[in-house]
Amino acid sequence: PGLVHSSAAPRGPRLSMPKNLSLFGAYLQNVGAKLRKGFKRQQITRIIPPKAYGRTPSASSQMALFHDDDFNNYTNKKWSGRWNRRKLTATSFRKDFESDALNSTIYNLKVTGSALYAMDDAGGFDDYILRTSPEELRSATGEKMREVMYFYMKNPEAKSWALPWKVFLRKRARADPAYARYVHEAKKEASGRGTAAQHAKFSPYYLPTQALMHPARQEFVEGSIQPKLNLWWREGKALEGAFRRRLGEAKSFERAHADHREPHSFRYGQTMGGGGRQNTTPRLRSKVHHFRMLRPY
Repeated sequence: PGLVHSSAAPRGPRLSMPKNLSLFGAYLQNVGAKLRKGFKRQQITRIIPPKAYGRTPSASSQMALFHDDDFNNYTNKKWSGRWNRRKLTATSFRKDFESDALNSTIYNLKVTGSALYAMDDAGGFDDYILRTSPEELRSATGEKMREVMYFYMKNPEAKSWALPWKVFLRKRARADPAYARYVHEAKKEASGRGTAAQHAKFSPYYLPTQALMHPARQEFVEGSIQPKLNLWWREGKALEGAFRRRLGEAKSFERAHADHREPHSFRYGQTMGGGGRQNTTPRLRSKVHHFRMLRPY
C-alpha cells in the first residue's frame, strides 16, 4: 500500500489581505496588526445616493429640481468602536431657465449639478421636464410644470399670454384660464400700488410747499432779469397727482442700471461652483420666509 498524504488545512484565523480596504466588518477582523496600522481610522465606503435605495424625497427637493441628489447621511466608525454621524447637503444653485413650452422664464429655480447634467442628457429643460419619469424626477415642482406644459399644448391661446407658469399651477385655474388671468393681473396691479404707497415715505424726492418755494438766497442785482419758476405740474390736478406718485416711487435711475434679469446682464454666482459658497445664505431664513416682501434698496 502507498503512503497516504493528509490534505486537511490547519484550522485557525486566516491572515491574508482584506477583500476590500473600504469595507469594515468581517473583511478586517482576521488581519494582522500591520494591515490595521496602515488602514485609515476614518475610511468609509462610497456613499450611496438616497434615490438608489428608495428613500422618500426630502421636503426641500419638492420645491426644486434635485434629480439624484438629496440630503444624505454617513457614519464615521473608528477602531475604538466610537462613531459619529455626518449629514450631507446637496450642492445646489439658483439659476434662471428660459422655457419654450411654458413661454416664460423661470427665475431663481433651485437645481443641483445632477439635475443640470440630466438636462443636458435629455436635450434641454423642456425635454427634461416632459420626458423624465416621476420616479426619476422626484419633484412636485417638476410635476406641476409638466401639467402646465400639457395644458399649453391643448390651449395655445393661453400660452400666447406669456404669463408666469404658476398662474396655471392649480387645476381650478386651468379650468377657467380667462378668470385666472384676470386674478393675476388684478393682484399684480394691486401689489404695485401697495408697494408704491409703502415706499413713498422713504423717497428722497418731494414737491416743495408754497412756503419753501423760494429758499434763502442772495438778492438779484437791480435791473437784472429775474427768472420765473416753471411750475408745470400745476396745470392740472391729474398731472400733479401723477407727478407726486412718480416721485414717491423714487426710481429716477431705472434707465441707468440694467435689470439683473436681462438676458446678458451681470450676475454673481450663476455658474456651477462660482460666486462664493454655494447653498448658504448670509442670514438664516426659514423655509416660508417671504423674500418678495423685502425692499429692493
